Amino acid sequence: MPLIAQLPELPTGCEITAVTLMLRYKGAPVNKIALDTEMPKHTWDPNYGYVGNPFTKRGWTIYPPALMGLVKKYAGNAWNLTGASNATIASQLLKGRPVVVWVSPMHGFSVHALVLTGYDGSNYYYNDPWTGQKNARFSRSTFNVIWNNQRKRAISF
Repeated sequence: MPLIAQLPELPTGCEITAVTLMLRYKGAPVNKIALDTEMPKHTWDPNYGYVGNPFTKRGWTIYPPALMGLVKKYAGNAWNLTGASNATIASQLLKGRPVVVWVSPMHGFSVHALVLTGYDGSNYYYNDPWTGQKNARFSRSTFNVIWNNQRKRAISF
């Protein structure tokens, strides 16, 4: 799994950076800046597009429904896994399909997206576009708390 940092260009662009990581893993020739230009934007509802400007500290977020078309375009298919069970997420990971998840709180943000890369029964492993950490880990219980705080939002291919 490649690791791409959201900084310095996208201080609030963790979602599109995480999606870029996932799509690059799939083999898509994409980059975070180009994907940002294709990412839908919306003035107030992240279910329809990115709210704010990810190139600034005043950006907010975008949710899985708004990213489905972009993921499908580059991965061939897209799965909105919002509300999925831990078993479904683990199954995706065991099939070698990374999962972008929305979590909070993390790094002082009320919403943050990162890429789950693996699961071993007790822990979830992830790549974090904010810190540049690769294969960092959460215990299952910690992950469940911070993922549930974001209504279990997730997307994969």
